[in-house]
Amino acid sequence: MRRHHPARAAAAAVLLLLGGCGPAAGAPGGASSEAAPGRAGRAEPLAPAREPSAAETRLLERAEQILISRCMDGRGFPYAVTEAPDTGVRTFPYGVDDVEWARAHGYGGRDERTAARAREADPNQRYFRGLSASGRAAARTALMGSAPVGLSATAPTGMTITASPEGCIADAERTLYGDLATWFRVKVVTMNLRPLRETRVHEDRRYADAVGQWAACMRAAGRPYAGPDASRQAAARFGESMPPAEADAAEAELAVIEATCASGTPLARVSKALDHTYGEQLRARHQEEIALRWRLQNGALPTARQACEEHGSEEHGSEREDQTPHSRPSGGSHA
Repeated sequence: MRRHHPARAAAAAVLLLLGGCGPAAGAPGGASSEAAPGRAGRAEPLAPAREPSAAETRLLERAEQILISRCMDGRGFPYAVTEAPDTGVRTFPYGVDDVEWARAHGYGGRDERTAARAREADPNQRYFRGLSASGRAAARTALMGSAPVGLSATAPTGMTITASPEGCIADAERTLYGDLATWFRVKVVTMNLRPLRETRVHEDRRYADAVGQWAACMRAAGRPYAGPDASRQAAARFGESMPPAEADAAEAELAVIEATCASGTPLARVSKALDHTYGEQLRARHQEEIALRWRLQNGALPTARQACEEHGSEEHGSEREDQTPHSRPSGGSHA
């Protein structure tokens, strides 16, 4: 049975995902460390293989939003430049092991509800929801292309992921990174290293043994769950029978017990060690793709800075225009 996976993250919170699947069809190998196709198709020296800072990553993300907005506006669709809100949500793929965080956040249910409200309020979400079916289809095509074909890359999991080289997301990424096919390939590979690493930890016998000791601790505390997934699912059901405040309190209580057992048994230590080991193995195996992604990102920084500076000037210009009295006569609708 074929499974459909998202081809790429739709910009900001629009969440219009297209998927692709199928056997790998000759995905290109690693690019040379000397040169890569430039924005005009010629060979250009690659930027250094230095991991971009958090600030530089945010700059690239914002620049992509700005470029998408310009492109969508040119195609007749408004698109707001937004930033993902910092909700403080943390993930614990091997079980909650931070007692203080668990006491304050439980399993993150309240944080997730805050994030969901932010997505619901996103201006692009609201705009797309307000369109007719035909309007949404047209906007979707403008944003992501008519069909997820033209770009193809095989993730480390073996899944082939496809996307369209058309649409405003592709246009923005092409403007930033030049070689869209290469960028798509290294992005698919590097973004799928974490889920593969977590899968390998979960499948490791040492993790299973540590979960067994954690489960014994949970049983002793009156919470007979076989594993962290089971306790998380139980916490998710609290909201079905309790008011939000009571559900949050019950969730936090269970999460604290889980974290106490994780830190009081080998689970936390074994999970971290295995996560590190498998992470190092995967990074070594895919070091060419990781280095090439960093080079492409560093090479895109000047274009990203220019886009953000121009956008800032446009915003300030609009603010001044709004605040400046207009000397031309008012129209008939302002009688």
